[in-house]
Amino acid sequence: MSLQRQQDRPLLNDTESQHSESSNEEWVEQPSAVRRRWVMLKALALARPAHLVTLLKRLGYCFVPQLIRTQIFDDPAPRGKEFSTSYLNGLRGMTALKVFTFHYFMVFTDATHVPYGADARHTYITELPLIRYLWTGFTSHLFFGLAGYLTCHRLFILLDKNDQASQAKVLLSVSGSLFRRAFRLYLPVLLITLLMATYIHLGFYETNRPLLHNWDRLFPGDWNETKPDMYPTWYEQLQFWASEMYQLCNFVSADTFYPLHDQHLWSILSEMRASLHLHGIIIALAQCKRHVRLIMLWVLVFLYFYWQHWEIWVYLLGAIVAQIDQILNERDAARKAFPTGSALMQTIDPEKDDTSSTFSITPGLLESFQSFFDIDLTYYIHTPTAYQALRITGFLIAFYLLSFPIHGGDGGPCPGFETLASFIPEWMERKDKFYANWGTFLLLLLLVRSDPTTSRWRQITSHWLPQYFGKISFAFYLVQQIIQHSFGYMIPHHIWWTFGVEGIETNDLMWISAIAVGWTFTLMATLWMADCWNREIEGRCTKFVKWLEGKCFR
Repeated sequence: MSLQRQQDRPLLNDTESQHSESSNEEWVEQPSAVRRRWVMLKALALARPAHLVTLLKRLGYCFVPQLIRTQIFDDPAPRGKEFSTSYLNGLRGMTALKVFTFHYFMVFTDATHVPYGADARHTYITELPLIRYLWTGFTSHLFFGLAGYLTCHRLFILLDKNDQASQAKVLLSVSGSLFRRAFRLYLPVLLITLLMATYIHLGFYETNRPLLHNWDRLFPGDWNETKPDMYPTWYEQLQFWASEMYQLCNFVSADTFYPLHDQHLWSILSEMRASLHLHGIIIALAQCKRHVRLIMLWVLVFLYFYWQHWEIWVYLLGAIVAQIDQILNERDAARKAFPTGSALMQTIDPEKDDTSSTFSITPGLLESFQSFFDIDLTYYIHTPTAYQALRITGFLIAFYLLSFPIHGGDGGPCPGFETLASFIPEWMERKDKFYANWGTFLLLLLLVRSDPTTSRWRQITSHWLPQYFGKISFAFYLVQQIIQHSFGYMIPHHIWWTFGVEGIETNDLMWISAIAVGWTFTLMATLWMADCWNREIEGRCTKFVKWLEGKCFR
């Protein structure tokens, strides 16, 4: 058949077309009973044993951790994008592990809140400053400071380009970020709390409820968390769940809400509120010069401090780190391009370029303008050893401030903490956040100003294990409470009961050994669930938000 005849040939001849039309007409004219029978046959075909086995295999594979998928099934995870700030993802992962450790130990001992030397019982070396940071104390301020820095890192670079395209990108970035923020924060939270509500309504929590409420004998730590009651009907259980989720989403309120489904989810509301404030401040200061923007950010830090919103001013401290980092990066680039100590003039020839402009650097002008913000100690100290010593001292000070106890300065010869506590204003409600916020600021500043090629801190946070923890950090934070309350908190007690003693009656070696075993098994179970949750739930939530953004945005 020639090409012309092939092109002229219809897709369906007249007989086939009539047969197709008659088939459609017959289907339309079929009674509803026949159509229901056809649907049932299709359902039975899908329910055949071979198809069910395939579905069960897929369902079971969802619960296989990524490590086993990679090592046994040769199914590695897709390689994530790498950014210049990826090392901070490792810091987030290490912090997530610390949060898990704190939440586990806080039920067994009040040393997580009380400083060293508060009384005769608190004289262990693990309660000393710096060491206590590894396993005690709240850590939400570090997450908030990181979020503030990462939010502003790219936006400030775009703002200072002073061209229309960059300004438009800022608006689009802020709009998209705010649109996605609420969905990405709250969709996984709604699902995990709904799972908790179902778990409680089915009665699985009732076995441990009287044991977990026996705080004096079994859980003498600084902990009094409760879980919702098991309601008689599913409707009442969902009604209570919906009321708590409504309050958790009320970011207009200035109060902090602790939902009974998981009291640690208070941070979701605080993070959403702080994110809204920060994005509004960025828009308000978008047209300001850099030094004006930096001064205004410092003013707002002190205002939010007086307004008793620690979660917002630590966000702003992260933004200030981003602005200082940008200023110093441009200063370093200028020093490499132009020798210091001499006047330089660069004139663009209009015959060789479309624009004509003059850029000049007078002796010491850049240094004098930026000297107030300068932390590059090599400019003042010419010996690398002294520079490294000062950086190490800076990190020690940062971690010392971060290890400030929740009940710091309540009494006892606490090493330095009592003196520091005396400088905190009496009217401040969350005194434990004062030095922790400043420690977060100093730690972020030192990290972002580290040399990427030689910094040991960046090498640690860039290791694959902290990066993995950082990847699943949000899921790890969400699922840990349901694991700990289900069986994790009871593992040490079952070990002690096996030897016929109570936890409060054991010696130090048996006490710490049982808790270490419980912590290890609980961590493994939490990592397993977090890995599956991150891939199967959180990943699908992210895809849904992208789909929703595509449908809603122009």
